[in-house]
Amino acid sequence: MYNRLFSMSCRPIFSYRNTPNRNMQLPQPIQPKILNHSQCIQNVQECSCDSSPSNRALIKCSAMGGIILPEHTEKNATYNVASLNIDTDSYRNFLIHFNFSCNILTTSARMHLRFQLFKQGNDLTALTPVSSSLVYSRNDDSRETNTFSFIAYDQDSMSCRCLNYSVYVEIMGFDTIGTIMITNPILIASIIENNSGIV
Repeated sequence: MYNRLFSMSCRPIFSYRNTPNRNMQLPQPIQPKILNHSQCIQNVQECSCDSSPSNRALIKCSAMGGIILPEHTEKNATYNVASLNIDTDSYRNFLIHFNFSCNILTTSARMHLRFQLFKQGNDLTALTPVSSSLVYSRNDDSRETNTFSFIAYDQDSMSCRCLNYSVYVEIMGFDTIGTIMITNPILIASIIENNSGIV
């Protein structure tokens, strides 16, 4: 009785009239899709191009030979100490970190020097300050060598084919006395892009 009940429940239910003419069709197995070598390479290239890394960084450095400010350099005179160009056209969400350093050598000198970082792009006709001004001054005759440095950040730049960043030094207060040499000026720019929106 047990076998009889279960054997009947497992049988397909067809009418006796259609049973001889009924042909059961089994589902066809799914054939795997075979890619040739060139298609595989194309798929890998498409994936690598579509998925950009979440973070990218670029470091660029520019150095000039330095300048000599002779005695009695006039007040308000301005000199370009260091400069570099950056292409940010491929960046979208980014900031730029700047690090400037130089050596200042003096011989019986008195001065007020103001350093400041400026930028100028393709669509900018005037220089735009990036950092606040920093002053290096000596009111008494100075015979020394010191290292002067500062850091700055630019978070307001748009994507641009050519951005120029320059550090300028301006003579402030009074004409210089003695000889002043600004040597080994180095401007380093670190561009950091964050596609995840953390920056």
